[in-house]
Parts: sequence; C-alpha cells; structure tokens
Amino acid sequence: MSKTPKFTGNAKTGGLSHASAEKITAVDGLVLSPRMRKFLAETKDQPAEERRQAIRAQFARKPA
Repeated sequence: MSKTPKFTGNAKTGGLSHASAEKITAVDGLVLSPRMRKFLAETKDQPAEERRQAIRAQFARKPA
C-alpha cells in the first residue's frame, strides 16, 4: 500500500472548486447572500482579477 495520497480533481493543482468552497463554508455556518450569489453568477466569465476589482467596488466605502 502506497503512503502517497491519491489526489482527485483540483487537489493536484491546489485549487478549490466553487462547490467545494461553498460546502466548507456552509459547515462554518456561512452562506452567500442572494445579492452576492447573483453578483458572482453575473461575473462568472470574467478573469479573477477583474472579479476581485468588481467585488471591491461593490463594497468599498464611498467618500462622505
């Protein structure tokens, strides 16, 4: 029996799928709001950096 773990899916690259991340956070009692779920669905096809910028823009404090 080999002591090397058998990786599946994104484990080889160290990535975490959206579905896996959602399950992990659900265990901690965290869920996405309907607004954020819709926003992420709308920006799904954008590159990661553009999505991060869009998220920051949504939640950045506006100058008074």
